[in-house]
Amino acid sequence: MDEQLTNVSSEEMSNDSVDYVAAINELKQNSVSKERYNKLEQDNKRLLDALVNNKQIDIQEKPKVDVAEARRNLAEVCETGCTQLEFFDKVLALRTAVLESGGPDPFLPVGSKVQPTYEQIERQNEIHAGIQDMIDFAEGDPGIFNAEYQRRVVDTMPQLRKTR
Repeated sequence: MDEQLTNVSSEEMSNDSVDYVAAINELKQNSVSKERYNKLEQDNKRLLDALVNNKQIDIQEKPKVDVAEARRNLAEVCETGCTQLEFFDKVLALRTAVLESGGPDPFLPVGSKVQPTYEQIERQNEIHAGIQDMIDFAEGDPGIFNAEYQRRVVDTMPQLRKTR
């Protein structure tokens, strides 16, 4: 009888610990830093105040990134040796600069007889958002970025079997 109680309680403990780990991981995934939250809260208060008092607000425009500068930054990082985090950060910056300047997405097929489909555009945007999420999650740590990259990205390269 004591063995049955021990087995049941150990199973309940393992289920509880898994639930706690899952809950913690979910909280980490769905939460933001306190600084970012406070900044967004201040912005919301400012916008609400302007709306209630019928005031004009100045919108701070982000400075546009020059495409040539983004290309130079990517080439410079690649020449001097870089981590995956630095590489993907510069690649996404280049893609963003090209798109903001009105150019075609550099990761989609473009030609006189080829146009990207809606599905291709959506998939590329999902990939961009996923990589940006990994960069934000790493918070500048290349080791964390590599671990997150390996966790999320599935290797689809075909491999040859060894004959002996």
